[in-house]
Amino acid sequence: MKTIEKPLFQEFHIDGVKHISPADAYELLIAKQAVLIDVREEFEISFEYVPIENVLYHPMSVIMERLPYISKNQNIILACPGGVRSSKVANLMNREGYPDVANLDGGYSKWKSLGLPMQINLKPDKTDSSCGCGCVASSPCDTEGGCC
Repeated sequence: MKTIEKPLFQEFHIDGVKHISPADAYELLIAKQAVLIDVREEFEISFEYVPIENVLYHPMSVIMERLPYISKNQNIILACPGGVRSSKVANLMNREGYPDVANLDGGYSKWKSLGLPMQINLKPDKTDSSCGCGCVASSPCDTEGGCC
């Protein structure tokens, strides 16, 4: 997996977390050489999602419960709207012994700006307004329709 030590498309960074460009991530996903783990909360996924077969949904709010079900024998790309939550989960997975983990540099904001596939749901489920990071989606940390 082709990664870089410091992100190019986002400001948030944690030392030791590797990053992968959206274009490189897309190539690996299409070739089925990696899985993408979307760490957004369920309500966010109800608005839009990546229409690729090897995308898994493990919200940051429950990631500790889900780790036993995520194989360490695969390339893992973590994603969220801007790369903050996914960087934090990448850091956690590094500490838990996952050898091939990378944050999607710039998150879905950069992914979409490059025209990579994103399916929009015209009738989203709006039952929850938090992203799981402790904020409310209408608060100042709301960035381009998502939090963090």
